[in-house]
Amino acid sequence: MSDHPWQLSGKRVLLTGAAGGIGAAVARLLVARQASLSLIDLRAEALAQVAGHLGDDVLFQAVDITQTSALTQAVTATVERFGRLDVAVVNAGVVAVGSVEHGDPQAFEHVIQVNLLGSWRTVRAVLPHIIAARGYTLFVSSLAGVNQGPLNAAYNSSKAGLNAFANTLRLEVQGLGVDIGVAHLIYTATETGRLAVEHPRIRGLPGLPKMRPDPIEKTAAMLVRGIARRSRTVGTLSAHLSLVSPDIAQRVVERLARRRRWAELIRAQEPADR
Repeated sequence: MSDHPWQLSGKRVLLTGAAGGIGAAVARLLVARQASLSLIDLRAEALAQVAGHLGDDVLFQAVDITQTSALTQAVTATVERFGRLDVAVVNAGVVAVGSVEHGDPQAFEHVIQVNLLGSWRTVRAVLPHIIAARGYTLFVSSLAGVNQGPLNAAYNSSKAGLNAFANTLRLEVQGLGVDIGVAHLIYTATETGRLAVEHPRIRGLPGLPKMRPDPIEKTAAMLVRGIARRSRTVGTLSAHLSLVSPDIAQRVVERLARRRRWAELIRAQEPADR
């Protein structure tokens, strides 16, 4: 973390996954702090609607982050518009629910393609500019990358990979004036978040505690504070505590799975799914 937290006014920020949910809420807060925004999302119409409420100092581009050439063009357009790039918020992500044995292979690969490889492609495109600006990159990850639950192998794996990628990148920019942060979100009331947590097959597993989602605005405010502080780790107190002893938390879930016979329930559900 920087010893001198930024004033976000005048900072040039590129934000992926900006057409709704957490991304759109972060965009609104950054505009209120007088940052200049480059918004990226695959959903062109929704992205245009978000940008339309944010004023004139916003560039928005419909881009598939799994496409390297499109991302490169979007970053080039951003730098041409704003002159530099100070912050990248790597936020785009998707979810697919299913077991390792019988889940949809294409859905699994799509999650990895977007969440992990799309994040890698985004960083490859922005990194020279972030280094030049001695800037900051924030990865919007999940506690699922540290403590894994059932039926979310693709999402869990993508976020675990994202955490490892961020840690590796942090080593490679040490001494260059660049800071790398990871947000370990637990459960926010977005469409993606509800799918990952409230899917009927997951809720049907006995013993899982009922989780109350954080409001989108609360999560967005936490992320913006992290950007302003150039924080290494962004998360609630519960997330920070879980990061201290991830193995203990994982073993608790494993014991619950054995005691409540999740494997039998999951396998009994799957013929109907297929």
